[in-house]
Amino acid sequence: MINEITNNLINFPKQAARVFHGRGQNFSGYEKLNIEWYPPYLFVQNFSESLDQEIETQLKRLFKTQIQIKSILVQNRTRPELSSYTLCERESVELPIIFWANLNPELRCQVTLGKNQNTGVFLDMRAGWEWVKNHAENKHVLNLFSYTSVFSLFALAGGAEKVTNMDMAANVLKTAQRNHQKNEPFKGKPTFYKRDILKSAQQYSKMGPYDLIIIDPPPYQKKSFRGWSDYEKLLDRCHACLTPNGCLFVCLNNPQVSLQEFIIRLQNKFPSATKVENIETADEIKEKDPDKGLKTVAVYF
Repeated sequence: MINEITNNLINFPKQAARVFHGRGQNFSGYEKLNIEWYPPYLFVQNFSESLDQEIETQLKRLFKTQIQIKSILVQNRTRPELSSYTLCERESVELPIIFWANLNPELRCQVTLGKNQNTGVFLDMRAGWEWVKNHAENKHVLNLFSYTSVFSLFALAGGAEKVTNMDMAANVLKTAQRNHQKNEPFKGKPTFYKRDILKSAQQYSKMGPYDLIIIDPPPYQKKSFRGWSDYEKLLDRCHACLTPNGCLFVCLNNPQVSLQEFIIRLQNKFPSATKVENIETADEIKEKDPDKGLKTVAVYF
C-alpha cells in the first residue's frame, strides 16, 4: 500500500487524484480502502466500521516521511452511517474541510472532506474528463446527471462552444455554478438546469442539437432511475438530440454488467454507429477485474 501511495504522490504533487484504489480488488487485504489526495490532505475512505490497526500504523509511517501531507483524514463509510476523524495532522484541522482542489494545472473544483459520502468529485473518472477535454472543441455539449459539473469544466477547457448541465439536485448545481465562476474564462458559456432527467427530454431536445452528450447516471436511484430499462430510454432520447456526426459518451458503474456486455448492448441499440470505443480508466485506477469497475464508452455516429 505504502509504495502505491508514494508513487502516486510523486505523479500528482499538486493535483487531486486517487492514490490508492483498494476497491479495485487488486491489493489483497486492502479491498475496503480508497485513498484520495487533495493537496495537502490525504483522505482515506474506509468501507468498514473502523480502520484496521496495521493499516493505521502504515498511514502514520507514511505521514512521517511525506511532509507534503498536512493531514490524514479518515472517513468510515458503513451505510447509512458516516464517521470522520483526523488521524494525523501537522496543525489543527477542523472537519468538515471545504476548499478548492486542483483537478489539473488549469482547473479547480470545490470539494468537501469529512461531511458527505461524496467529496464533490469522482476521481476515478480522470481519464473520462481528459477524453471529453480532447473531443470538445467547438462543440455544443449536453451533460446529463451533471452533479458538480466537472465534465463541463473539462469540456470548456477543451474549447467547447457551449455546455448545458442538468441534474436533479439543486445543492450540487449551486456547487457546479461556483466551480465555473472560480474558473474565470468559462463565464457565460455554461448553463445549469435542475430537472428530472427522464422527464425532461422535450426540454433538452429543444435546446439541441448537440455534438456531444455525456451520460453518467447512477446505477440505480429510487423513483428516478431504475437501471438498464431507464438507461435504454435515455439513450434513445439522447440519440435523437445529436447532430448527424455527433457522439455519446456513456458511463456505467455497475459490477453486474461486464464491459463486453455493455458494448454489445450499445452496438445492438445503435447499429448505425460508426464506432463504439472503450475509454480505458486512468493508470492509477487499478482493477483486478475491469468488468467490475467503472466503464466509459464513446459511441460515434
